[in-house]
Amino acid sequence: MISIDDFKLILTDTLQHEGKTSVDPADPGNWTGGKVGNGELRGTKKGISAARYPHLDVMALSDEQIEKLYFDDFWSGPRINHLDNFALARKVFDLYVNTGQAIRMLQRAINTVCCGQVAPRRAAPWRQTVARLTKGKPLRVDGIIGPITLEVLRACPYQAALRVALKGEAYNHYKRRNPLYIPGWLTRLAG
Repeated sequence: MISIDDFKLILTDTLQHEGKTSVDPADPGNWTGGKVGNGELRGTKKGISAARYPHLDVMALSDEQIEKLYFDDFWSGPRINHLDNFALARKVFDLYVNTGQAIRMLQRAINTVCCGQVAPRRAAPWRQTVARLTKGKPLRVDGIIGPITLEVLRACPYQAALRVALKGEAYNHYKRRNPLYIPGWLTRLAG
């Protein structure tokens, strides 16, 4: 499990990407209805958006309130704090803040890297463990970091490959979105 001190380091990195404030009318996150022109244009402060928190005056939030929202809703709520690998947790958290889809992306990356079919006589012990955990099927892509996702992650020795596959999943997500933001998203993804 990642410590609270590690969370603060990870949050600092993410906040560098998020910037201070934005009231860009072309950004759906700045609208309380989550779509351009839907609801009120209230903006985003340090990544805390009007779309996610339409009931809050995000521009009036203190740094302490912002940190608590990140901790509760983006770190411990989705159970990113249960990941054992700091580098992986860092990327999953940043993608979760940016897309809300990071756990599904992670699970698809796990399927790509760790859950492929291998002939039983060639299967390494870790692959046998993964096959037992998943009953020989791909990991369920449900957006939940549950015990099976965690055990498969612990069994898979290819953590760096998982991060690369996760970035590939993020790229596929971004290329279907607003092309105006792709250069910034990809720069963030490369970091």
